[in-house]
Amino acid sequence: MKISTFVAYFVPELRKLSGGQLMKIWGACAPYSQNWIYFHLVLLLVCCSIIFNVIIRLNASPLAMAFGLAAGLTIPANIYFFAVFNTRREALRQYIQENWEEFRPQ
Repeated sequence: MKISTFVAYFVPELRKLSGGQLMKIWGACAPYSQNWIYFHLVLLLVCCSIIFNVIIRLNASPLAMAFGLAAGLTIPANIYFFAVFNTRREALRQYIQENWEEFRPQ
C-alpha cells in the first residue's frame, strides 16, 4: 500500500503513487508555484498537529493517541488533495500518460 492511498484517496489518479511520485505530480499539475506547494505542505502539517494535539488534550489514552494520529494524518490531506485536484483530473491523466515510464505500476 502506497502513501498516496492514505493522503489522496478521493482522487483516483493519485492513488497508488509513492511519496516521490506524488510530490512530482503535485508540483507539475497543481496551479501553484513550488514555494506555494511547500507552504501548503507546512499548512497541512500544522492542521495535522492541531487535530492530534486537540485529541490528546481531550483524552490522553493510547487509543485516543492512535486515533488522533490517524485522523490528523489523513483527514486534512484528503480534503486538500480533493479540493486542489478534483477539477484537474484531466491534467493529471495527461501528465501521467506523458511520463508513463515513471508512473507505471510496479
